[in-house]
Amino acid sequence: MRSEHERLLVRALEGAGNAVLITDRSGITVWANQAMSRQSGYSLAELIGSSPRILSSGQQSPEVYRQMWQTILAGKAWQGVLAERNKAGELYTVNQVISPLLSSEGAITHFLAIQHTSCDIGAEREHMHRLAFCDVLTNLPNRASLLDLLQQEIVDASTAKQVFTLLFLDLDRFKQVNDTYGHLVGDKLLVSVAQRVLGTIRRTDVLARLGGDEFVALIPQLTGEQVGRLVEKITRAISHPFEIDGHALHVGVSIGVSQFPADGCTVEQLLDVADKAMYAAKQRRQP
Repeated sequence: MRSEHERLLVRALEGAGNAVLITDRSGITVWANQAMSRQSGYSLAELIGSSPRILSSGQQSPEVYRQMWQTILAGKAWQGVLAERNKAGELYTVNQVISPLLSSEGAITHFLAIQHTSCDIGAEREHMHRLAFCDVLTNLPNRASLLDLLQQEIVDASTAKQVFTLLFLDLDRFKQVNDTYGHLVGDKLLVSVAQRVLGTIRRTDVLARLGGDEFVALIPQLTGEQVGRLVEKITRAISHPFEIDGHALHVGVSIGVSQFPADGCTVEQLLDVADKAMYAAKQRRQP
């Protein structure tokens, strides 16, 4: 039988204004309160026995969930802002705290998640926009944002009869870092790489992360000789070791170049030429 303390705790969670759910170690929901049902649009019967992934909006990058699982499986609490999707398909933002629940022997048996919804509609819309157009890990423009920026740059450059350059960057030996030191170190490396590249380009230039270890820089109004010097500058910057979590990490970068309008007049053409040039550069760098 439950103790009076346990009964009070259950009643408190059931009546809480914030959405609360408990999952087992594998992530299957074993308990949820009415606030979670109201917020998500799913009945308690639908929530229990399912994974919280039914609420996933697809707006977060895989890195967010990977970091979350690494944190809670290490026995630590995780907090973050997530975009969720209710049963009706509507998006909403929550500030979620997930805490591991331990057995008397100290083993993780369950996870407790408590969600706080945003009451500031303007702030929520701003956050949703950021999730849609900003890479969560590096805080750079993401693929969707880059495609929009490229399309606008093509229109502007065509009108002004100007040129611009795309640099397609792909790290060398990044998979080896991930395999050797784990994804958390790999993520920190990507953030450091982004900062170094930003340090080599102008404030008016744009650096975006396509995903994985691929980046694209949009560089307006440089001559061919200036582009060559910039490629060398980025290559040198990345060649220096990265000190992350006590490890000296050595990676390189392969860079492909395309220019508007010489190599194409559409987003697809320019990215394709730069991508192929990057792979050709990578082949030349391999021993």
